[in-house]
Amino acid sequence: MSMRACLALFATLWLAACANGPYGNFAERTSPAVNQQLAQATVRQLAVVHPPASTRLRFAQETRDGFGTALLSTLRASGYSVQEFDTKAQPAPAARGVVPALPLNYVVDTPKDTQLLRVILRVGPETLSRAYGVQNDRLLAAGVWVRKE
Repeated sequence: MSMRACLALFATLWLAACANGPYGNFAERTSPAVNQQLAQATVRQLAVVHPPASTRLRFAQETRDGFGTALLSTLRASGYSVQEFDTKAQPAPAARGVVPALPLNYVVDTPKDTQLLRVILRVGPETLSRAYGVQNDRLLAAGVWVRKE
C-alpha cells in the first residue's frame, strides 16, 4: 500500500471517528465468523484503554445484529460488566463512590467505494476505529486502531 493510500485511509478513519449519527451494523454480507472476529478484535483493543473488571459499560443502542450480539457476549466473556440497552430505562445514577457505566455505541459499515469493513466504537467521550479487509471469511487489519479522546 502506498504512502498516499495509507494517509487517505488514516484521514478517512479519523473523520469517520468524529461522526455522530445512527449506530449499528450497516455492513452488508458480514458472516457470523467475521462478526465474531470483529468483536474479538474490538474487545482486545478496548481492554488496552479500558481494562475489564474495572470498567462498567452500558449499551446506548440495541444490539440485535450479528456484530452487536457477538460484541455483547465477547465483552461479558472478557470480564466486562455490561448493561444491555433498554428503551424504557433511564441510566440510574451511580452509587456514591462507584464509577458510572460508560455509554457504548458502535458502527460497522463499508466505506463508499471500498471493499473494507470499518468498525467504530464510541465509549463515553472516546472513539476507537479501525478498518479491515475480509478474505475467505478471515479478517485482515487494513490499518491501525485510531483513538480520539
